[in-house]
Amino acid sequence: MGRTFVIIFAVIMVATGVLGLDVIKIEILKNRYEGIEFTHGAHVNYVGDCSQCHHFSQEQVRCTTCHEVINVYTYKGSKRGAGIGLKGAYHGLCLGCHKEMGGPIGCEDCHVRKRVNQAR
Repeated sequence: MGRTFVIIFAVIMVATGVLGLDVIKIEILKNRYEGIEFTHGAHVNYVGDCSQCHHFSQEQVRCTTCHEVINVYTYKGSKRGAGIGLKGAYHGLCLGCHKEMGGPIGCEDCHVRKRVNQAR
């Protein structure tokens, strides 16, 4: 089932033009950070298998469908938050692979923080 799904998923991605998107602009936190230009085509070449990054799903869904932007706050010295938010999902996936394959791992290697007067 897994291999069949990946093939079907790849066909759907090609048919919908998603694989044709070489650069995807991620701007979910645009109030604090400049957008990140994610080179989808290059990453497909690096990992070679859609399932390395994408969950198994019958339809194409955005990461934010399940992984919300959650506020992490400190209570009695411990960081709190509900579930794996979007930041946790991206960082868990991206940083693990970047460490393994020698990609950028520093915060400012990918993120450019907006100045305080720009963020509003």
